[in-house]
Amino acid sequence: MGFDHANRGVGIRDHQLILPSVVCSTHVARRIATSVGSVTFAHQHGCGIIGNDVGGITQYFASLAKHPNIGSVLIVGLGCETIQGNELAEKLISENSSTKYLIIQESGGVAATVDAGIRFAKELSKEYPSAIAEIKKLKIGFDFSNSNNFSNELAEELRRLGHQVILASSYKNSGLNFSELMEAGVHLIISFPQEGQPASGFPFIPTITIASASPLHQALIRDFDFDQDSSIQEIIGFVIRVAHGEVSKVEKLDIGEIIAPRVVRSV
Repeated sequence: MGFDHANRGVGIRDHQLILPSVVCSTHVARRIATSVGSVTFAHQHGCGIIGNDVGGITQYFASLAKHPNIGSVLIVGLGCETIQGNELAEKLISENSSTKYLIIQESGGVAATVDAGIRFAKELSKEYPSAIAEIKKLKIGFDFSNSNNFSNELAEELRRLGHQVILASSYKNSGLNFSELMEAGVHLIISFPQEGQPASGFPFIPTITIASASPLHQALIRDFDFDQDSSIQEIIGFVIRVAHGEVSKVEKLDIGEIIAPRVVRSV
């Protein structure tokens, strides 16, 4: 069973997203999210961007808001950034009607914005409760930063069991692969990070991490859910439990990142 998020579909998590529209508002967004138990993230976007990245980042934020694991969205802007919070809100409302926005410069500063944000977040949760619904098929993303026979066999077995599997191997960086999978609307991610990368995840998509035999991964093995000596059936059993609400290691540790694809250098 999952959570019916209207036009976003049925998700396996019922997260409220506090979305900072610019790097300058990430601290305020974090304070609001911590106070109400919502999810948020830090990023380096929204200001000092030009050209195609203005539309690209706006569309990326819209994809965050329409993800099936997201219920309501509260946008927190500063007021002087390239991507304006009110303009972003207009676009996001078309994807997710349960959206509000706050502008720090119009709300009386940091403390007043945090107070208003907490109030708005609570109001959104009451106004847009999520109903329980059935998920007929899991959409599972694979981060193939470090592809191998084991990862391919696992993907094939999940397909055989009737799940939809989406592969992301465009990048050697897991964060960029995560963004590609987020835009595809996957319910959860199975990550095979590069040997030199630690375990990581996406803020509102449960991520199951599988370690290689590299010295770094073995030194950080407690941050991973499995290593490649684990059986495919053991991992699939955990996938089903995570889909039913059990948390993965990176969810428990709250280690996740977003990296929005960019085509132009920051200025």
